[in-house]
Amino acid sequence: MKNLIALFVIFAASVAVFGQTKDVMTIKIYLSDGNDNPNFENCGKVRHVMRTIPKTKAVAKAALDELVKGATEAEKAQNLSSIFSVETKSIIKNVNIKKDAAYVNLDDWVIENLGTATTSCGAFTFITPIEKTLMQFSTVKRVFFAIEGKPKDFYEWMQVGECPKELKNCDGRNFKK
Repeated sequence: MKNLIALFVIFAASVAVFGQTKDVMTIKIYLSDGNDNPNFENCGKVRHVMRTIPKTKAVAKAALDELVKGATEAEKAQNLSSIFSVETKSIIKNVNIKKDAAYVNLDDWVIENLGTATTSCGAFTFITPIEKTLMQFSTVKRVFFAIEGKPKDFYEWMQVGECPKELKNCDGRNFKK
């Protein structure tokens, strides 16, 4: 009887361990890299790190959700950083991929709470990690942004000029869920 119980415990433990590996995936996100970059003079310098997340079909959204959690303590110890933190973990409303482009729709929380993103260096530390994280996927060649479905609001907030021509007069339809 003891042997039967021991076998059952071993079987249950192996199912739990091996079952988890089928339910997770590894993704790449990009963080600001302070290595060989004194005072972060190159604001757009990033380096990828790997993270393990629950398996999903919405990989682009999951990758961004992981990115906007910010750098872990272990990553910070490697001189990596992020404009993102636990406070920003819910800023991605949705991500749509259409015709080689990713359409990232942000929560309007960013306008009130991420003012540093609108500085010249801040724009790089905000946009570059998102673009690099999404462009690792073969289906993404360009990345466009909107706040609450309005691209004009994002590009005005960022002070990077007008909406890209590809958005045809700041058309927000591709940002809708």
